[in-house]
Amino acid sequence: MINRAEAIRPFYVMEIMARAQRRPAEAPEVVSMVVGEPDFPTPAPIVRAAREALDDNRIRYTHALGLDELRQAIAQDYQDRDQINLPAHRIGVTAGASAGLLLSLAAVLSPGDELLVPDPGYPCNRQFALAVGAIPKRLATHAEHNYQPSLEAIQQAWGPKTRAVLIASPANPTGAILELKTIQAISEWVRSKGGWLIMDEIYLRLSLQEPLYSALTVSNDIISVNSFSKTYSMTGWRLGWVVIPEALVGVMERLAQNLFISPPFLSQKAAIAAFSPDARAIADGYRDQFLRQSKVLLPGLEALGFRLPVQPAGGFYGFFDVSGLTDDSFRFCEELCDQAGVLMAPGRDFTEDHAQSMIRVSFPKSEPVLQEGLRRIQAFLARRSCIGRAV
Repeated sequence: MINRAEAIRPFYVMEIMARAQRRPAEAPEVVSMVVGEPDFPTPAPIVRAAREALDDNRIRYTHALGLDELRQAIAQDYQDRDQINLPAHRIGVTAGASAGLLLSLAAVLSPGDELLVPDPGYPCNRQFALAVGAIPKRLATHAEHNYQPSLEAIQQAWGPKTRAVLIASPANPTGAILELKTIQAISEWVRSKGGWLIMDEIYLRLSLQEPLYSALTVSNDIISVNSFSKTYSMTGWRLGWVVIPEALVGVMERLAQNLFISPPFLSQKAAIAAFSPDARAIADGYRDQFLRQSKVLLPGLEALGFRLPVQPAGGFYGFFDVSGLTDDSFRFCEELCDQAGVLMAPGRDFTEDHAQSMIRVSFPKSEPVLQEGLRRIQAFLARRSCIGRAV
């Protein structure tokens, strides 16, 4: 029998990044389109708050679910943006959205339970389920349905061991969103089966079209996971949160006490400032820049033969079909890294359907960097074409 740890698959994005580090020292700096990390600095009010906390030099444990002041600030933000009245005790601050997802799955799944996981999707979600002894059950989605599951698809996939479904909106790697009316219908049906709907909303504030509203506007029983990483350019601060249904607050608190003790104090003190008008204005400016960057990279890649089945509506990814360029997207990513110094994420991380045909591209980089990446890819493809003709 394969033990739980041995069942965990590699995260191939990280393998591409490690490969880039092995390039010769004299090689040009890489153009990274592989990881979902904004190039922008953390907004100054947040950094200033961290400095003040360091100067105070009282870095201590906090409540297992976070500082009261931060939980209240998060709850107020939902009131301001989504018109949702959330009590602060239902906010659980976590060491990044990853910890929030892990806590959520540990709270509602027992060994042998099934979790419905849309495909394509964020690869670590499957591994989180395995880590708590549950079984990730693939829920195939398709471009013609905007890479999002329908209620009917969930009903058909739901089995006697299914206990929860995890949906991202906007989604990674596709940037696709799920309409609130569909979320409401799914939530009501899942609750009727005694299950849980978990929403990954870490890209909620990074809409590339009209403003989006949290799934919490349609149901109090949804578990919603969010993060400071993407919206506020705080990836290395490792801070996120979960909006917890009332029935699970005690469970989540006990799990957090035992697994994490508490979220990092310094990051929490800094994050309180994320909700100041100045920090929010900076973050909104970042979102607007992501939109401009998408208009540089996505059509630029399409002009080079990358096909985009679904235009992203949120986040900062494009999920491209490269079957016209290669029959092995992982090898294609390795060659791009080695020969062009451009990093992209292979489809095998995100999907089991046509994985060798798909690539995820991330665009939260400056426009000159993206333009340089396009230039290198064009030259790389031209060299491959010449080699092919010579053969």
